[in-house]
Amino acid sequence: MMRRRLFCALILVLVVCGVACAAAKKTPGNRERNIYQLFTKANPKLDAGTVKKYVDIVMAAGEKYKQDPYVIAAIIVHESTVNAKAVSKGGDYGLMQVRWKVHEKAIKAEYPKVKKASDFFDARTNVFFGTRILSECAAKSKDTRGALMLYSGGGEKITAKVLNTVKELQAMDKAVKSKKK
Repeated sequence: MMRRRLFCALILVLVVCGVACAAAKKTPGNRERNIYQLFTKANPKLDAGTVKKYVDIVMAAGEKYKQDPYVIAAIIVHESTVNAKAVSKGGDYGLMQVRWKVHEKAIKAEYPKVKKASDFFDARTNVFFGTRILSECAAKSKDTRGALMLYSGGGEKITAKVLNTVKELQAMDKAVKSKKK
């Protein structure tokens, strides 16, 4: 009887620890919260679940391609206003406004499920491919500004807007850190 109670207690402790660990992993950090707020402000029509999904995609793409999630998020805000179905006059598609005609072959090679431009509205595919392009631009340049200039095809205005948004997000980080002290 004593062994049975001990066994049940042990199981209970393991379950509680597992739930606590899972909750800790799901708790968003400052960067995720800041990006969430940025996306919500830029496109208030988005529901909370969609915003969370986009934040998770940005964080995963940043990790995979070793790019700052703040830069990715700022590109999304200024290129598409966080609209996954955005299409520019020049033929740029999705959240990161990737030029379909320029990258069509590479997109189809990397993502076989993408057959036509409208398939590229898938948020995960678009952000991951856009971040891959950003990563390639970063490898060719000395700094973030240079990478953004390459990414935007030399767009001074969009580069300045993205950099300003990144600075705002970084300032939010500093404000949180100073509150904790």
